[in-house]
Amino acid sequence: MNHLGKLKSDRRAISPILATIVLIAITVAGGLLVYNVFFATAGTISARTQVEIESVNLVKTTSGATVFSITLQNTGNKFLNSVTYTVTGDTGTLTATLNNLQPGQSLSDTKTNPAGFSVTPGKTYPVSITATASDGSTAQYTSSVLASSG
Repeated sequence: MNHLGKLKSDRRAISPILATIVLIAITVAGGLLVYNVFFATAGTISARTQVEIESVNLVKTTSGATVFSITLQNTGNKFLNSVTYTVTGDTGTLTATLNNLQPGQSLSDTKTNPAGFSVTPGKTYPVSITATASDGSTAQYTSSVLASSG
């Protein structure tokens, strides 16, 4: 029995310095994990699909031609695969798509005498825009344009 007591007294725990170093290492590793998860989530949340109409014009010329022009800017921070705009006239609907719009980039489009599309000067027409980002997210916007004569 005396021999068992001697074995028990020879056992030691890890030194306080080693225990402190292990605890600090665990704390640093946990902090780095939380940091990475937080900033990965924050980066995903702050990414946005956004487009803005810089200018839009709808003109019925004196010769009877209808001219629609639009300039769109990617004001978000995601690459846009496509931006589709739709204008509903008195008769017909004008729909077109602009492709590959980088963040901060602007693209313009002009359509002259779209088939089956007519407007009346002085009347307001709805314009709807759907932007599709490279990750598949979409954003939809509506606006209007006043038809003028010229």
